[in-house]
Amino acid sequence: MHSSRLAKSAITPASVGLYSIPSLVLAMYRATAATHYSKGIAGNMLIYNDCTRLSDRIRSFLIGQAHKDQISSTPPPLKASTRLKLDGDIKAIEGFGKRAYGKEMESQRTIVRDLLDGAQGFANCTVPPFAAECDNAISMTVDRIKEVQRQWKGILSHSALLQSLGSLLSTALNKVIVDVEDMSDIAEEESKRLRHFCDELAKLSGLFVADEQAGEAKDMTSIYTPNWFKFQYLSEILESSLADIKYFWTEGGLKLEMEAEEVVDLIKALFAESEHRRKAINEIRRTSISR
Repeated sequence: MHSSRLAKSAITPASVGLYSIPSLVLAMYRATAATHYSKGIAGNMLIYNDCTRLSDRIRSFLIGQAHKDQISSTPPPLKASTRLKLDGDIKAIEGFGKRAYGKEMESQRTIVRDLLDGAQGFANCTVPPFAAECDNAISMTVDRIKEVQRQWKGILSHSALLQSLGSLLSTALNKVIVDVEDMSDIAEEESKRLRHFCDELAKLSGLFVADEQAGEAKDMTSIYTPNWFKFQYLSEILESSLADIKYFWTEGGLKLEMEAEEVVDLIKALFAESEHRRKAINEIRRTSISR
């Protein structure tokens, strides 16, 4: 009865303007969020988190309001579920959050690539002063990804955090893979040093270990880092014999991670010309054709 009386009030038509307030508030957030978070070390991720939360809460509110309006005596034209048109605002706020996330991720990927550029392609990685530069490039990259994990841990959901860290680690691993594959000649001491660098980067897999309910830890690095297995094989190849590399290719999963010519180029860089090398290369090329 009370609702019916209010529906006939002289000021009721003016109440329709109240339904524009949510859109205005969301527009104000989009206009001021970047400035508000500008001094934060993880401002873009805070924006992404806000937008994800806002869109979820608005959708839940609209569903709940539609249910309430089904049993309400308010005239249909005045019901909130009829008047509130927020689909466009939800899309806008989600897009705003995704752009902030993308901007932050690209910034962090650039930092990782720049840090590894300090290794200058790992050429002369055993010769001072280049050796120290390579050491610094790897250690700073590891520290950077760990620092990002610390900054984002309390902001992103667990799955979003692992996805983000996986993207950064994948960027680092890809840079190392490309740099090593570009080396035309890798001496024994260099291969040992490169293996050491790979081992240091591989320690970041600790960021992706989750405790299962049964108490067993599960390593999810390969789930969130697409090139993880390729990197692991590269690390093994650096200190393996020709027989081992052929085994990885014919019996292991190496051919699933690398092209035949990638493996051939690594063999040529690691091993001197010999009959054994020629046979190994021919075997790898032959079996790649029948894949």
